Amino acid sequence: MGYEFDWSVLLEYKELLITGLLTTIKLSVIGIFLSFIIGSLVGIGRASKNFWISLFSSYYVESFRNIPLIVQMFFIYFTFTLTDIFPFLEKWGEFLHISDTNAFFSALIGLVLYTSAYIGEVVKAGINAVPNGQKEAAESLGMNSFQVMWLIIYPQAIKIIIPPITNQFLNLIKNSSLAMTLGVAELTFATQQIDSETFRGFEAATAVTILYMILTLFTSFIMNLIDMKFSKGVKNV
Repeated sequence: MGYEFDWSVLLEYKELLITGLLTTIKLSVIGIFLSFIIGSLVGIGRASKNFWISLFSSYYVESFRNIPLIVQMFFIYFTFTLTDIFPFLEKWGEFLHISDTNAFFSALIGLVLYTSAYIGEVVKAGINAVPNGQKEAAESLGMNSFQVMWLIIYPQAIKIIIPPITNQFLNLIKNSSLAMTLGVAELTFATQQIDSETFRGFEAATAVTILYMILTLFTSFIMNLIDMKFSKGVKNV
């Protein structure tokens, strides 16, 4: 007997899907912002000539990049009660309208630690790709190491790493689906809820697939605009 589609289930559970979409967006936007900042610092540390900074950054990358993301999420969630360690997370959870604050931030921290390790390697590669003459010219003008990195080297590295860093942002959005394993009510969690209550998993999965595609395509579009703006600036120079 053939499968009979019933798309009305999506309207019936639209609130669950909307809640899941908003939770996924919150995880993705905050995760992208934090992982970019931490990843940039790690990448700069990896490229540093200071032995201890470079060593610490290298351990950071090798530790979090080589441990499965889901294991990191489980470890954070079951080992720590984040809201007890950082009470302010409760207020952030209320502000973000999160039902399970501890699960949400455990998933978020896992995403950030994991993604920033990869971004760190991308940033390091971008820094190394900047011609050494740029650094020498800046130093000849009397700039110190901090000024050379933040005013000369890093801005040029950003122009180089936009395409690969976009891939990491897209991976973070897709990896946010693992938050479901902690009970975070994101998109994939919504799919399983609908399937368990209505046995209409195909319809739910189709809707969620389209929503993920919209999120990733929108992110790619924004990053392409940023890339075009940087490229235009380079050409104008």
